[in-house]
Amino acid sequence: MTTAARPTPAQMPPRRPTPATSDAPSLAARPAHRKPWERAVLASSLPGNFRFVAIALSTHADGRGHFAHQPRVIGLVHNTGLHAGQVRVALAALVDRGFLRVSPPGEDYATADLVLTLPVGAHARTRRTRQATTNRSTDA
Repeated sequence: MTTAARPTPAQMPPRRPTPATSDAPSLAARPAHRKPWERAVLASSLPGNFRFVAIALSTHADGRGHFAHQPRVIGLVHNTGLHAGQVRVALAALVDRGFLRVSPPGEDYATADLVLTLPVGAHARTRRTRQATTNRSTDA
Protein backbone atom coordinates (compact mmCIF):
# COMPACT_ATOMS: atom_id res chain seq x y z
CA MET A 1 0.00 0.00 0.00
CA THR A 2 1.45 3.34 -1.07
CA THR A 3 0.60 6.65 0.56
CA ALA A 4 0.48 9.99 -1.19
CA ALA A 5 3.52 12.19 -0.88
CA ARG A 6 3.22 14.95 1.68
CA PRO A 7 3.59 18.50 0.36
CA THR A 8 6.77 20.38 1.14
CA PRO A 9 6.62 23.79 2.85
CA ALA A 10 7.35 25.44 -0.51
CA GLN A 11 4.23 23.82 -1.97
CA MET A 12 1.94 25.01 0.80
CA PRO A 13 -0.27 28.06 0.11
CA PRO A 14 0.85 31.26 1.84
CA ARG A 15 -0.83 32.16 5.11
CA ARG A 16 -2.92 35.26 5.50
CA PRO A 17 -1.38 37.83 7.83
CA THR A 18 -2.73 37.81 11.36
CA PRO A 19 -4.43 40.98 12.64
CA ALA A 20 -1.38 41.78 14.80
CA THR A 21 0.88 41.88 11.73
CA SER A 22 -1.53 43.41 9.22
CA ASP A 23 -1.57 47.08 8.28
CA ALA A 24 -5.15 47.49 9.54
CA PRO A 25 -5.46 49.41 12.82
CA SER A 26 -6.03 47.04 15.71
CA LEU A 27 -8.32 47.53 18.67
CA ALA A 28 -5.33 47.03 20.99
CA ALA A 29 -3.48 50.04 19.62
CA ARG A 30 -4.23 52.35 22.54
CA PRO A 31 -1.56 52.69 25.24
CA ALA A 32 -2.28 50.94 28.53
CA HIS A 33 -1.73 52.07 32.10
CA ARG A 34 0.91 50.07 33.94
CA LYS A 35 -1.12 48.40 36.73
CA PRO A 36 -3.96 47.02 34.56
CA TRP A 37 -1.35 45.92 32.03
CA GLU A 38 0.63 44.03 34.67
CA ARG A 39 -2.54 42.35 35.96
CA ALA A 40 -3.50 41.33 32.42
CA VAL A 41 -0.04 39.88 31.77
CA LEU A 42 -0.07 37.90 35.02
CA ALA A 43 -3.61 36.61 34.32
CA SER A 44 -2.64 35.54 30.78
CA SER A 45 -1.65 32.07 29.64
CA LEU A 46 1.81 33.27 28.61
CA PRO A 47 4.73 31.01 29.62
CA GLY A 48 6.67 32.02 32.71
CA ASN A 49 9.69 33.47 30.90
CA PHE A 50 7.44 35.66 28.76
CA ARG A 51 5.62 37.02 31.81
CA PHE A 52 9.00 37.56 33.51
CA VAL A 53 10.23 39.67 30.58
CA ALA A 54 6.90 41.56 30.51
CA ILE A 55 7.08 42.47 34.19
CA ALA A 56 10.75 43.45 33.84
CA LEU A 57 9.72 45.66 30.93
CA SER A 58 6.91 47.25 32.93
CA THR A 59 9.31 48.34 35.67
CA HIS A 60 10.71 50.84 33.18
CA ALA A 61 7.26 52.36 32.50
CA ASP A 62 5.59 55.09 34.48
CA GLY A 63 2.04 54.77 35.85
CA ARG A 64 0.51 55.73 32.51
CA GLY A 65 2.51 53.06 30.67
CA HIS A 66 4.98 55.41 28.97
CA PHE A 67 8.71 54.81 28.85
CA ALA A 68 10.95 57.75 29.68
CA HIS A 69 13.92 55.56 28.77
CA GLN A 70 13.41 52.50 26.56
CA PRO A 71 15.12 49.44 28.10
CA ARG A 72 15.83 47.80 24.71
CA VAL A 73 16.85 44.16 24.45
CA ILE A 74 20.19 44.62 26.19
CA GLY A 75 18.54 46.27 29.19
CA LEU A 76 16.03 43.43 29.50
CA VAL A 77 18.89 40.91 29.24
CA HIS A 78 20.58 42.61 32.19
CA ASN A 79 17.32 42.86 34.16
CA THR A 80 16.22 39.26 33.67
CA GLY A 81 19.45 37.30 33.26
CA LEU A 82 17.99 35.63 30.15
CA HIS A 83 19.78 35.39 26.81
CA ALA A 84 19.08 37.98 24.13
CA GLY A 85 17.35 35.34 21.99
CA GLN A 86 15.00 34.43 24.83
CA VAL A 87 14.14 38.09 25.38
CA ARG A 88 13.48 38.58 21.65
CA VAL A 89 11.16 35.55 21.55
CA ALA A 90 9.29 36.85 24.61
CA LEU A 91 8.93 40.32 23.06
CA ALA A 92 7.69 38.78 19.80
CA ALA A 93 5.08 36.77 21.73
CA LEU A 94 3.98 39.89 23.63
CA VAL A 95 3.58 41.77 20.34
CA ASP A 96 1.70 38.84 18.77
CA ARG A 97 -0.68 38.62 21.73
CA GLY A 98 -1.33 42.37 21.69
CA PHE A 99 0.46 43.31 24.92
CA LEU A 100 3.08 45.43 23.12
CA ARG A 101 3.29 47.60 20.06
CA VAL A 102 6.55 48.29 18.25
CA SER A 103 7.08 51.81 16.98
CA PRO A 104 7.89 52.10 14.11
CA PRO A 105 6.25 48.83 13.03
CA GLY A 106 8.63 46.14 11.83
CA GLU A 107 11.66 47.70 13.49
CA ASP A 108 14.16 45.51 15.34
CA TYR A 109 13.57 45.20 19.11
CA ALA A 110 17.10 46.43 19.79
CA THR A 111 16.31 49.86 18.33
CA ALA A 112 12.51 50.20 18.31
CA ASP A 113 10.39 51.95 20.89
CA LEU A 114 7.92 49.74 22.75
CA VAL A 115 4.43 50.79 23.85
CA LEU A 116 2.36 48.88 26.42
CA THR A 117 -1.07 47.97 24.99
CA LEU A 118 -3.96 45.91 26.32
CA PRO A 119 -5.28 43.21 24.01
CA VAL A 120 -9.00 43.03 23.37
CA GLY A 121 -10.71 41.22 26.25
CA ALA A 122 -7.69 41.25 28.56
CA HIS A 123 -9.31 43.63 31.01
CA ALA A 124 -12.40 41.41 31.29
CA ARG A 125 -10.27 38.27 31.81
CA THR A 126 -8.32 40.05 34.55
CA ARG A 127 -11.54 41.08 36.27
CA ARG A 128 -12.90 37.50 36.14
CA THR A 129 -9.63 36.11 37.52
CA ARG A 130 -9.64 38.61 40.39
CA GLN A 131 -13.29 37.82 41.21
CA ALA A 132 -12.60 34.08 41.21
CA THR A 133 -9.66 34.59 43.56
CA THR A 134 -11.76 36.77 45.87
CA ASN A 135 -14.58 34.23 45.89
CA ARG A 136 -12.19 31.39 46.77
CA SER A 137 -10.65 33.36 49.63
CA THR A 138 -14.08 34.27 51.09
CA ASP A 139 -15.33 30.66 50.80
CA ALA A 140 -12.46 29.33 52.90
